[in-house]
Amino acid sequence: MSKAAPGRRPASAQGRTRSRALVAERALHASNTLLQALTAAQLEFIGGSDAHILFDKLLALLLELTESEYGFVGEVLRDEHGSPYLRTLAITNSAWTDELRVSYAHGATQGVEFRNLETLFGHVITTGEPLAANEARTDPRAGGLPSGHPPLDAFLGLPLKSGDEMVGMVGIANRPGGYGPELIEFLQPFVATCCSIILGWRGQRQRLHTEELLRQHEEELQRHRDHLEELVQSRTESLLHTTVALEERQAQLLHSERMASLGQLVAGIAHEINNPLGYITSNLATLTQYLSVFTELLELHRELADGLGELQGPQAELRQRIRTLQEQEDLDYLLGDVSDLLNDSREGAHRVADIVQSLKAFVREDSKQPELVDVNKELATTLKVVWNQLKYRCEVKCDYAQVPPILGRPAQLNQVFTHLLLNAVQAIPERGTIHVTTLHEADEVLVRISDTGHGMRPEVLSKIFSPFFTTKPPGKGAGLGLSISEGIVTSHKGRIEVKSQFGQGSTFTIRLPVAKDL
Repeated sequence: MSKAAPGRRPASAQGRTRSRALVAERALHASNTLLQALTAAQLEFIGGSDAHILFDKLLALLLELTESEYGFVGEVLRDEHGSPYLRTLAITNSAWTDELRVSYAHGATQGVEFRNLETLFGHVITTGEPLAANEARTDPRAGGLPSGHPPLDAFLGLPLKSGDEMVGMVGIANRPGGYGPELIEFLQPFVATCCSIILGWRGQRQRLHTEELLRQHEEELQRHRDHLEELVQSRTESLLHTTVALEERQAQLLHSERMASLGQLVAGIAHEINNPLGYITSNLATLTQYLSVFTELLELHRELADGLGELQGPQAELRQRIRTLQEQEDLDYLLGDVSDLLNDSREGAHRVADIVQSLKAFVREDSKQPELVDVNKELATTLKVVWNQLKYRCEVKCDYAQVPPILGRPAQLNQVFTHLLLNAVQAIPERGTIHVTTLHEADEVLVRISDTGHGMRPEVLSKIFSPFFTTKPPGKGAGLGLSISEGIVTSHKGRIEVKSQFGQGSTFTIRLPVAKDL
């Protein structure tokens, strides 16, 4: 066998290298596409997008990435006897008759239910384990197909689990070449995201159910109030106090349901972001090390080329080609630009990590016991969490003074800051400014949030702290944010002051006592 020329690899080795590089590039592209789509889906869900629409998008992406023919994403529920069954959240219309096509079109939004578990997908539901059947037609676990059904050559079922609980499953079919362990591992972020969204959606459904019950109770209370107006002279004050206490308890119940749902979803998303972020940070650090090796190697190569003196024949031609390539591609610029790109990427990864840490701090469990609180720090954390709601509508100016700590519960104070900031941006019609200021006056710490929004008329200003009072359209708000905020501030032995002029904006000032005996 003849040897390759010195300094050159055989053509077959070069081909294999290019092939491996192409495969790695395709895998990286698919991974990036998947992570970008999952991040976008999570953000859309937080923003209030319909879960069915999100799962339709995710299913389309899954079929494209895996080159599968059809599939579904479903939620696992239980009937009155405790037996599990599947209700689809997104499904490919694989119907083979006009009647079934109409049924699939109707079931796309309502969900198609499958209760026969003597099937391949039923095996996934009952065992809670992934199933890859690349000979689906002859697989003994298959339940068979109805006449006319599109062929099922290969099937992959992936369970969606939260701990030991079976939350749902994903099923895809007919990928050329079948399904293997590498694909199952690649789809784990997709599985985790679907599970997180289903859990968040369940929390939303529970919250909406609770809100409906509370509204029914409020309507009943309103009927009682109308009757009380006729008998007010004969009733005692104790009845009025009982009614107010009941309203406050209802408000706290609704608030707890909302925060529990938000906390579960945000904590799950923060956890899922941390996983790919760890890969990115680690890979950037490794690439930086590699770059230093490549840079040093290129410098040594230059020194070697310059020290060889006059060369003849092919060696001289090769050195000239190298020099020409260096001049055409501006190698010094490329090396410097790669370093700058890596630095920018590391900075971006650190920013994402900072945002994730802020999310975790924002939804941390309430300790139920007061502790020393840095108001400036909690305001900064809250602003990071709600920044996506603010940045497109307003400019935020912060003026933090050096203030002493207060004694309080950080999770509750973050809720107050969140309500006031979101109310401020919602009051701005197009584009405006929110000014956040902290001050130390006497024995109080002041937090002042001002906006350049539409302001409030006197008749509205007098009612803003009343439970269930809202100026928003039906379904856009329950009218509890300011009422709950006032209750939280009062429990911290503080108070909320408000000034507003219609057409010129509003200013809310929170006064909290400085912690004593520090």
